[in-house]
Amino acid sequence: MGVLVLAVVVYAVGTFLFRENPGAKSVDEALSDFRQSDAAVDINVQQPKAGVYAAVGAGSASLSFPPATQKYGVEVPVTITPTSPNCWLTKVDFNTAYSQQWTYCIENGRLTEHGNTTSTRWDLGAFTTTNVATFSCEPPGEIVRSEFVVGEKATYRCLGTSTEISGETTSDVTFEALGRESLMVGDEPVEAFHFREIDVLTGPQTGTTQIDYWYDAKDLLLLKLVRTVSLRTDSPVGDITYKENGEVALITRVPRS
Repeated sequence: MGVLVLAVVVYAVGTFLFRENPGAKSVDEALSDFRQSDAAVDINVQQPKAGVYAAVGAGSASLSFPPATQKYGVEVPVTITPTSPNCWLTKVDFNTAYSQQWTYCIENGRLTEHGNTTSTRWDLGAFTTTNVATFSCEPPGEIVRSEFVVGEKATYRCLGTSTEISGETTSDVTFEALGRESLMVGDEPVEAFHFREIDVLTGPQTGTTQIDYWYDAKDLLLLKLVRTVSLRTDSPVGDITYKENGEVALITRVPRS
């Protein structure tokens, strides 16, 4: 019996040490997903063109226990999928195992967030685990105004649940307007709105998330984001800390569809 237990432990440790880091999700893979989705919606207001945009990324996410790290892909597709005449999904595939998508709508000249979903798969050697966290914002958060004032802040609240974490997490969101900036997208200068989001999480998950967004001033296309995340989760083995730092930037404003 002791030999059997030792063999199991050696196997688990060995598979953990030699696990593979998820690779980048290619634009072609994201384009295939997009074409299989129902994206044929008439658009009556100005919003990003539907399709898959090429972007580059640099960054990583990590767990404190078991100690694990996965990197952003060098290629990070950004997919825009219409869901109604005034609403769309913006999805970022940080790698093949990690993605986040936001539900945006244009209402009375304002961009609002209705919710977001994050899916993360971790290869822990002997097994893999996938956590899907879904947050709903009611009422929707007003995040971009047609005539915003630099320094102006909007606050709203989103409630979320996770497939691998019991209970409901509250995210108190502050969105701050930082001004207009000229951003290079490939070789093209683009006028952008710069906003900073700070989320304070309480409940089974606690901590802060800071994301800087740059939206195209013409059609509110997400051009760039910079993320800093530090979260703590209760578990049977004690507190588990999740950290993330990274950046994603479009290299073209012309989508593939």
